[in-house]
Amino acid sequence: MCKKIIAKECAFSLISFYICSIMIRKSTLLIFAVCSSISVLAQCDQIFISEYIEGSRNNKALELYNPTDKAIDLKDYRLTRWSNGSAVWSPQYSDKLSGTIEPLSTFNLVIDRTDTNGGSFDTAAAAQLLNKADLLLSKDYNTSFSMSFNGDDALSLDIIDPNPRDPSNPYLPIDIFGKIGERPRLGGSSRTIGWSDSFPYSSGLGLWCTIDKTLIRKKSIVSGVSANPANFNPKSEWEVFPRNTFDSFGIHACDCETLSSPKVKKTTLNLFPNPALNSTFIPFHGQLASLEVIALNGKTVTIKYKENNFARMHGYTLDLSDLSKGQYIIAITGTNGITHSARLLKE
Repeated sequence: MCKKIIAKECAFSLISFYICSIMIRKSTLLIFAVCSSISVLAQCDQIFISEYIEGSRNNKALELYNPTDKAIDLKDYRLTRWSNGSAVWSPQYSDKLSGTIEPLSTFNLVIDRTDTNGGSFDTAAAAQLLNKADLLLSKDYNTSFSMSFNGDDALSLDIIDPNPRDPSNPYLPIDIFGKIGERPRLGGSSRTIGWSDSFPYSSGLGLWCTIDKTLIRKKSIVSGVSANPANFNPKSEWEVFPRNTFDSFGIHACDCETLSSPKVKKTTLNLFPNPALNSTFIPFHGQLASLEVIALNGKTVTIKYKENNFARMHGYTLDLSDLSKGQYIIAITGTNGITHSARLLKE
């Protein structure tokens, strides 16, 4: 009898210990998940470079992304190209930015080559880039070089330093692409190349990732690289696509969107294309409650749409084939109650 009682008590103790262990593990996991989310959100506090395009001729562009819940005035920012391995800042290789980047939205920088009759250094950039440009930079090749990168130049997105160490260069980097002071060369030779995906990343081993390529920042990246890296492995933070890949320029998916507070209000939508003829795509990563197309007379128009993916982005494709020519307001409301809108021109 005593043995049975002891056995029952031991079994009860083991069960109690097991339950407590599960509760502790669940609590630990919950705390870890909450802390991880807080940690990620804490990093969603500054704009960064979200797409890099180094295409044929003058098809050169950069996409900036604002992961915060506030619109940011770009007057305190600049873009710097650290040409050919230079670690010395030069005003000819920097351009101050202007404009406003909306919350959880992109801002497109494109090299200022618009003359379709231009040749050599003045060959026009592709219309797919120019049509999406928010700011054109480096108009005169002889005086401004920030956007004339060739795959072997480091770039930095900088912000004004309130307490500058060097008054002649009162900026701090908030995102660095490449490694400042390093120029990739093939096997230590004089032939310059792009950074690659194999160590030491600057000698030509593996896939050349930054020359004749489009790079898109991974969705999990929520902040820029503010310190010059010991090594630059493009694939650690970027996805690599073939030359002249422009389809996702102006669209970016980031974990900051799904982890942001419902108070974050992205008041504008991106539509691709816009103007549009038969269809347009709306990137939208939240849960959809309603989608409305409103004519300028205030009447709601019924159209067909479907959930799908375009240019590696989740969203909705609108069928415009039965829509009359004119201007419309597209309004999407998420399950969080926030409505996002954009003006559509139907051709």
